Amino acid sequence: MNKWIKKSIEIANAPGYLDKLSKIYVMNVNPERPFDTAIEQSIQKAFKGRNTKNLINLLLEAEIFPVKDSYIGFIRAKKDSIDQNPKTVERIGERLYSLGLEKLLQEATRPKETNRQLGSAFRSWLPSLGHAVLDEDEFTGAKGVAFLSGSDKALKDYATKHLGCKLTKGIDTLFKKDKTYVIGEAKFLTTPGGEQNGGFADASKLIKSKSGSAKRIALIDGYIWLKSNKGIYNKIVKSDLDIFSALLLKDYIEVL
Repeated sequence: MNKWIKKSIEIANAPGYLDKLSKIYVMNVNPERPFDTAIEQSIQKAFKGRNTKNLINLLLEAEIFPVKDSYIGFIRAKKDSIDQNPKTVERIGERLYSLGLEKLLQEATRPKETNRQLGSAFRSWLPSLGHAVLDEDEFTGAKGVAFLSGSDKALKDYATKHLGCKLTKGIDTLFKKDKTYVIGEAKFLTTPGGEQNGGFADASKLIKSKSGSAKRIALIDGYIWLKSNKGIYNKIVKSDLDIFSALLLKDYIEVL
């Protein structure tokens, strides 16, 4: 078994794992995002008058649509589809009316989900490792250990342009130790199945690829290190790739 995988299993199954992890993935209580008073009054008027087209248009201005519906993304991108698809509009409208006005406003202004902030939480934690986090101009000529600052797309673009990595998606970290470069994904997988398994698949795809001169790592935390999770756990223990908890990143850098 890869030594980093072995250490990750030991850490995740020992007391204090979640307490230590909470220093990386901070779960803040997020504020609600209320509507402007005039917009809220317009929503109330459209709801009470059952003006469905106007109601949907108003609710599309919020970051979160009150009901989860696979058709909303298309309507956001093509607003005139509201006029062109009356049956779909009627169906979505009935779902909105079934909530009741109070619940509808509550759902439309609910706080941002914490799991959508995990990537930024990981980047905010990186400076605590004690290494420089530099912009591109400083990073390229830096000696010793340094992390590249920027968005996941900026890191991907640097890895593609300077390191020859053929990446199709953004990455969560890019750092160097002298002349050795490392790129990686960071994932906190909270529940088995679905999107979470997809997150593990994305990380696996990144580190299995061989293009470019950078080493590749996957910093994975969460339920996957539990022996009770037979599916992904069994895949990991047989792997010789550098998959490990973000809690071990400092140790990994020291022996790199």
